[in-house]
Amino acid sequence: MTKSEAFLFLDRMARGIALIFGESCETIIHDFSDGMMTNIAIYNGSVSGRNVGSHNGILDSSLVDTNQIQKIGTHDIVNQLVHLKNGRTVKSSTFFLTGEDYILALGINYEITLMTQMEQFLSSITSHSGDLFSTMSEDKGNDADLLVQIFDQALSRIGVSVSDMNKQDRFSLVALLKEQDYFRLQKSVRYVAEQLNVSKYTIYKYLKELDADV
Repeated sequence: MTKSEAFLFLDRMARGIALIFGESCETIIHDFSDGMMTNIAIYNGSVSGRNVGSHNGILDSSLVDTNQIQKIGTHDIVNQLVHLKNGRTVKSSTFFLTGEDYILALGINYEITLMTQMEQFLSSITSHSGDLFSTMSEDKGNDADLLVQIFDQALSRIGVSVSDMNKQDRFSLVALLKEQDYFRLQKSVRYVAEQLNVSKYTIYKYLKELDADV
């Protein structure tokens, strides 16, 4: 393949890719044949601000010569993140095509500035410090401590001593405890049954009735 044929092939690809992905996708053809990188074709150049005839690379405004290319070789560089000086963020790939008397490359730079901002926004609003129930367990000690503490708090809210409770009071207490995920604690059913002087079967019956009301 001659240099002219290679350029026409890359130019067709560059034009087609730019049309498919729209103005956010810059495609550019580089020519390294004369010792300095020259941008010989570009589509949607507003992404990086470069134009045909310039010698600037994607990283910054510095010129690129063949010595830099020799350091990294002419193997393809794919899907790399680049923060441009104009404030935009792109995913950049470069594909080399070499012949006896030429080194050409097709660059594809897809702008993801908006997507990156949305990713950061979604991350900020979905972040959390931990699971509340687990945090309570860590802060307050083991399950045995929580059994007593949460039960006593719920009993205080009901406002009736255990000895004076009727069936409705006991049911209300169990409902209040369930709202606080109390029955996720180990041995919680047995503890409540012992404190209320009823069987575990009674507590399970209350919980079943509460589930049926949901």
